[in-house]
Amino acid sequence: MIDQYFGVKELYEVVLKTKNPMQFGSRRLEKDEPVLYFENVSISMLSERSSPIMARGGWSNMPRVIWEDRSEVVFSLTEGVMSSISMSILLSANMTEKKDGVSILVPKREGPFELDEDDCFTLEHMPILPPEKKVFIYEYERDVGQKKVYGETVEVKQNIYGESYPRIRIKEADATKRYMVDYYYEYKDEALIYLIQKERFNGLFTLEGKFYSKDENDGLNYTNLIYMPKVRVVSDINLRLGERADPTTSVFNIVGMPEKTDESNNLIVKIVRLNQDVDADV
Repeated sequence: MIDQYFGVKELYEVVLKTKNPMQFGSRRLEKDEPVLYFENVSISMLSERSSPIMARGGWSNMPRVIWEDRSEVVFSLTEGVMSSISMSILLSANMTEKKDGVSILVPKREGPFELDEDDCFTLEHMPILPPEKKVFIYEYERDVGQKKVYGETVEVKQNIYGESYPRIRIKEADATKRYMVDYYYEYKDEALIYLIQKERFNGLFTLEGKFYSKDENDGLNYTNLIYMPKVRVVSDINLRLGERADPTTSVFNIVGMPEKTDESNNLIVKIVRLNQDVDADV
């Protein structure tokens, strides 16, 4: 097996465009409309694997016919910053927006609290109460929740924005103890929802971009146009999270598929080398 790689340097103005009309959240995109601009590409590679196949026979069983079995053409981009649409495409997820009247419940842990003179403490948010969700209160010792205790809401304060801050009183309180609370509260602002399902989003796109090449004789830069008429994004989900994790980069593996055009019956990639650097600073 032979790996053949075409190195691309100074890649810029790379864009995915819709192959057919599609929906992203509240956006209805037309055919050939730009979907995603890659503004922070750090590494890119256009690759194709070629495996020679030989038909042997006769004296010494030497090769008589040789042909190549070519794999798919993959254009890989490493993007440093993810937008909402790029994350949707990377995860192959359907993206929707929060609908009016639909609650988004956010988990919250607060504490440890020290009780005031009324055996109370104040939460940052108004908790969702049973039967929808439960509120759990624990004595806090050795950096972890210990014995479960019970409390009640005795007062609700509101700020100028109408946000509620409930005061919770501990039943059978121990003033020498500290307490932590685990609860849910309602998020009322706008939100994007990514639905990662077994049957993934499988939209088709076209890819366009530019890169530089340099003439070996006169040392001048020339602009090259790259065009892939029919592509799929098949990247794996790989989100690394944690305090010591490296910053997450998005690796888009864009697979080229053959498309019939005026120039070819099965075009995968088209590269046009212009006779000048059309984007050079004047």
